[in-house]
Amino acid sequence: MASTFGKTDPSRSTPTGDHRERDDGAATAGLSQQEEARRCQWMLEHGPQPFASTDLDRRILHVNDAFCKLVGYTREELTGTSILDLTAPGSLEETRRSHERALAEEGAAESILKQYRHKDGRLIPVELLLEAARDDDGRPVGLFGFVTDVSQRMRAKEALVESERRVRAIFEGIHDAVLVQDQAGTILDANPAAARLLGYELSELIGMSAERIDEGSDLRDWLKRQPLEGRTSRETTFRTKRGDSIPVEITSSNIQFDSRKAVLATVRDISERIALERTRRRFAEVQMKSAQTLEAKNRALSQSEERYRRLTEGSLDAIVVTDGGGRIILFNPAAEAVFGREAREVIGATLDLLIPSLFQQQGEVRARAADAGGSDGGDACVLPINVASILNRTVELTGRRRDGAEFPIELSFGSVEANGRIEYVASIRDQTERQRMRAMLAHTDKLASIGLLSAGVAHEINNPLSYVGNNLAVLQRDVKGLLEMLIEADNVSKAHPDEFRKFEEISEEIDWPYIRANLEPMIDRTLEGVRRVANIVQKLRGLARTSRPKWERVGFDEILENALEMMRGRLRRDGIELIVRNEDVPFIQCVPNDITQVLLNLLINALQAIEAANPDGGGRLEIRARSKDPWIEIAISDNGQGIAADDLARLFDPFFTTKPVGEGTGLGLAISHGIITGHGGRIEVESRLDEGTTFRILLPRHQPEETRPAPPSA
Repeated sequence: MASTFGKTDPSRSTPTGDHRERDDGAATAGLSQQEEARRCQWMLEHGPQPFASTDLDRRILHVNDAFCKLVGYTREELTGTSILDLTAPGSLEETRRSHERALAEEGAAESILKQYRHKDGRLIPVELLLEAARDDDGRPVGLFGFVTDVSQRMRAKEALVESERRVRAIFEGIHDAVLVQDQAGTILDANPAAARLLGYELSELIGMSAERIDEGSDLRDWLKRQPLEGRTSRETTFRTKRGDSIPVEITSSNIQFDSRKAVLATVRDISERIALERTRRRFAEVQMKSAQTLEAKNRALSQSEERYRRLTEGSLDAIVVTDGGGRIILFNPAAEAVFGREAREVIGATLDLLIPSLFQQQGEVRARAADAGGSDGGDACVLPINVASILNRTVELTGRRRDGAEFPIELSFGSVEANGRIEYVASIRDQTERQRMRAMLAHTDKLASIGLLSAGVAHEINNPLSYVGNNLAVLQRDVKGLLEMLIEADNVSKAHPDEFRKFEEISEEIDWPYIRANLEPMIDRTLEGVRRVANIVQKLRGLARTSRPKWERVGFDEILENALEMMRGRLRRDGIELIVRNEDVPFIQCVPNDITQVLLNLLINALQAIEAANPDGGGRLEIRARSKDPWIEIAISDNGQGIAADDLARLFDPFFTTKPVGEGTGLGLAISHGIITGHGGRIEVESRLDEGTTFRILLPRHQPEETRPAPPSA
């Protein structure tokens, strides 16, 4: 398109006397065209659209008011200067190329994004629609362009990128597995938790059909119902990459993903819940309020924020987000249910309102600083010094509800960067129900241990009872003969002295010398057998006691003897060598029944491993106790069949066992691990196939502070 911008056409000037012979219609048309041209010229000069024209040397010929306002210069300052002087250095090369393209092809308009430098030095992003100005012969005489300020658009784009980064951080840091699927069941996106749950790489999951991992027969029906019902919940079984089956609960909702309809599925492994008598947790689903769309350029930003809200408010875990100073900036509905507080109560408060144990170390540091006469930091909240020890980890702490009641929680603590500032994301689960179930499992395992030992206990009781019965039978027989002899002797001595020989015959028949020599020892052994039976029964009753755990200072040898009491007969019968080495551990502080149960579980496992490796008898079982500051170490070693390396990582998982079906519950080691952890210690294991296994129990020398009973109130 040829342009004659800036030129004057004499034929379009105001009519003079030389033209009065023209008819009135032509004069009226000429006036209308001139009026229209003046109106267009005025709009171009004073309208809101920035405009500029240059010659072929890129010197500015003309600019309008809007262009002057955009760059901060006057017309006089701009006229005659090079347009490249206003162009930011980063946009110079693209500007030159766009000029060349516009001049090379007639009628071609160029649209580019570039930056102008304002008079005050700041850079202004603009979109430029550029075209060549040509003379009547079509030769280029310069350039003209319309300029649009796109600063607001660029800021919206940057905000969109930042929002999507925050959503991705939450998406990848959430504790539950999350899958995004299209309506055909193809996986469009997944978070790292889903990859860990299923054993796949993220690249393997994306693009995979849900039928490869979802073993439920209702998958197709669910995919059809989901778009209509909106929010659904179902239980099914997922198949991992290794071929294992995992029972899961899926909560799903409809979302927009990359401008198409999709399903957001939050997946939770419910293996433990099914194992613990299918105890269900109910959760409240909160209806999301959709934000109003502000403008077309901000629609993507609104969708991103909506996705972020769905991930947090629809989560089954309590999610609390704080700024770098520990002040709460997000508190989702699940957190309201867990802590019994509404979001408006806690927004702006510090995290120690909910988790005081997280700030204990910081409080101790401030107290020491105050005692030394230094500054305590004022009222500013600073995250505790040991935050690095829990960052990107899952730990167990104590939370506080609105009524002041404390309860156990599981905390997954991570950090994200938002707008150049650090924010902390805490994913929290209430552990009250889990700890209650742990206590139930401990009692169940105790009963299971008693059942497993019933055969040995019966054997131990039967041995003393057998000779008690035999001795009593012999005693009954001999006492009867003794009475006959004594009666006869009495009769002979009084009435028939001459028949005294009858007394001698009876004495010889009942072996009176043997009775006289063995009657008293026989009675002693009988009493010893009865005492032994009573002792075994008493220890069995102590093992099954369910009273509140009480820490005591007890002798280690006494605890070990209680654990070994019901196994000695089986050890002797199988010919297993028992070695006990106590290297200066006279006493330990613990809950005696719990530690006895742990030792008993480990000794039973060692005994069974030895029997499996030595079906003809023999083997060695060694128990060693020693002081290893700040711990007391108890090691139980056997030369049994050992444990496979692949099984060591799962050894303390509930319901995992390497024993044949019917010979183990899979609870013993899990409960033992919980008991030792509850004592503030740890349990370790080393094993090699066909060589044997060593379990090491490390207990603190002194009772941990958190396990000591609270002092009585005033």
